[in-house]
Amino acid sequence: MKILCINPNSSQEVTESIEKICRKYALSDTEIEVKCIKEAPSGIESYRDAAISEKHLLERFEEWKEQYDGFIVACHSDIGVDLLRELTDKPVIGIGEASMLFALPLGHEFSILSLKRKKIPQKEDLVKKYGLENRCASIRATGLGVIANYQEKKETLIQEGEKAVKEDGAEVLILGCAGMVGLDKEIEKIVGVPTIDGVVSALMLVESFIRYRVLTSKAGKYS
Repeated sequence: MKILCINPNSSQEVTESIEKICRKYALSDTEIEVKCIKEAPSGIESYRDAAISEKHLLERFEEWKEQYDGFIVACHSDIGVDLLRELTDKPVIGIGEASMLFALPLGHEFSILSLKRKKIPQKEDLVKKYGLENRCASIRATGLGVIANYQEKKETLIQEGEKAVKEDGAEVLILGCAGMVGLDKEIEKIVGVPTIDGVVSALMLVESFIRYRVLTSKAGKYS
């Protein structure tokens, strides 16, 4: 199977981190490519950033959609996911939805460790979109940007993760940005609850859908 993982920002650092984790977890018969949107901002931190990225994503996807068996959108706000599902019947998975689906069987309530305070309403809207309000303990702002020092990200995520467990009742943590990729197991070990990386979740889901030979329904929303 051949999968394209799309980083909708232009950060080469984030793209390389995503590629590294994809290659670590991909099945042996999975051929995976990771591409970024070079014309987009270095981080998707506003509605304007998302709009710019989606414009160029739409243009690029026309050349990509016939080349792959499935797609991952590596932005935890799931920007462009509905758009791409309308353009192809091949599986398209956003890391936001994937991370929440992975969290559900592992504990009663999850907390999302997000970026700056501005992102919280967007995450709340996403949780409501997927009908998971009663499974979400909290959404915590870390104050981090998409691009941040590794040690700073680790320390801040551990700090907010511990608060989510002790103060909010979270039983599972979700890393709420592709820029946090690869930190899940370190946080899990220290905080002591399952910690979900959305990129890994999305990869495993899209591989499963391709193996199961199921396609995106065109009966209604994505017709």
